Amino acid sequence: MSGPLDVSVEREGIVAASPQDVWRALTEPELRVEIFSMVTQAVTEDGVPGEVGHVLQMMERDAGSEPSVVRLTTVVSEPYRRLVQERTGPDGHFTSTTLLAEEGTGTLVKRVFHVFHPEPSLAERAMRKAIVTFFSLGGTVRLKADIGDLTRHFA
Repeated sequence: MSGPLDVSVEREGIVAASPQDVWRALTEPELRVEIFSMVTQAVTEDGVPGEVGHVLQMMERDAGSEPSVVRLTTVVSEPYRRLVQERTGPDGHFTSTTLLAEEGTGTLVKRVFHVFHPEPSLAERAMRKAIVTFFSLGGTVRLKADIGDLTRHFA
């Protein structure tokens, strides 16, 4: 098995809020804690929320596990349209992209988790199928929870 390790997981949903309100929910630390059920604490470590270079440090809690520290670094910011963040935590290092589009009385929120290793280690190559399955299942659960939390908050 040669070649890169390249996996994406995506989910989308309609949220009854403006793109500006959804953007704030994704970028402002106090709203991350208020809205997202997995986030128990969030603080700005560096930069300005919603701008390139912003680093958000969060405590996340998955059901049945101990809280863990996650860092989100904003690498692309197109306010109210596209937010790309590099995510680093115990579940690995990957990209989180959120696309927002005004639609009717709400916002279409599309979230994509993407992991890419151009030259995976020998162990990663051997475990490729397990890694893909684990990332896909975990990403699906997390993205469904995120979109569900946004939907409930703005309902």
